Amino acid sequence: MGAVAVALQERGFRVTGSDENVYPPMSSFLQKKGIALMEGYRAANIPTDAQVVVIGNAMRRGNPEVEAVLNRKLLYLSLPEVLRNFFLRGHHNLVVTRTVKPPRQRCLPGSWTKLEASQVT
Repeated sequence: MGAVAVALQERGFRVTGSDENVYPPMSSFLQKKGIALMEGYRAANIPTDAQVVVIGNAMRRGNPEVEAVLNRKLLYLSLPEVLRNFFLRGHHNLVVTRTVKPPRQRCLPGSWTKLEASQVT
């Protein structure tokens, strides 16, 4: 989330955030980038003029900030929705993932498949 917060800030958005446990290196990174980070979850952490709130996948109903977003009827997005709407839309994308398998079934470092741009649709 921190890297996406910085990327949004670099696109002109005003970004703030909250986390239960704030610690380096991410806290230092965000501080150097000028992003205000509050420790703990409180409804008051959400700015009164917030237009969009990104809710992390670990947040659930009962979280004071989630409840405030719902009560205030604010637009909220998940991290994947932010990536799609603000970074990926209109571009050709290549997504690389992996599954967790037993050690003997894992891919070796040299076993990646190279895709040419013409192969990606």
